[in-house]
Amino acid sequence: MWKRLAAICFGLLLILAAGTAPARSGDATFKLTNKANFSILVKVFSQSRNWQWPTTTTHWTLGDDGQHEFHVGCQDGEKICYGGAFAANDKTHWGVGFKGDKPCQGCCLTCGSHVSHAWNLTSAPSNTREASRFLATLSQGLSPYRGITLSTGW
Repeated sequence: MWKRLAAICFGLLLILAAGTAPARSGDATFKLTNKANFSILVKVFSQSRNWQWPTTTTHWTLGDDGQHEFHVGCQDGEKICYGGAFAANDKTHWGVGFKGDKPCQGCCLTCGSHVSHAWNLTSAPSNTREASRFLATLSQGLSPYRGITLSTGW
């Protein structure tokens, strides 16, 4: 009796599961160039699910100033973002940071068919106070360098 009931339940589950389509697969390529003075540890994080590349316990290292391409297999429509730091403590970070928990602007791609973008990671990442003061000064039309005023027109 129990075996028959289990078989019926299993059969119903198979029928219901047959109607669900698997997630379509896509890909994205992050092209990163290290323009900072030290090596940068890099990972890629899904913002749509709990997933990261290369794995939860590994990372890539940008140890030179060449452009490095990181290809990831992802789900179509999935938002994925790069994150990097000089060290795992995220004190100085790029994108969503080494742990994937920082906000960012312009560090994400939407997974699709052969999606790619390139970024230069500079010595003054956007999370540092120095970079924030620099950008605030520029937005006011002032130069961070004494005696120089910036003009928006040429």
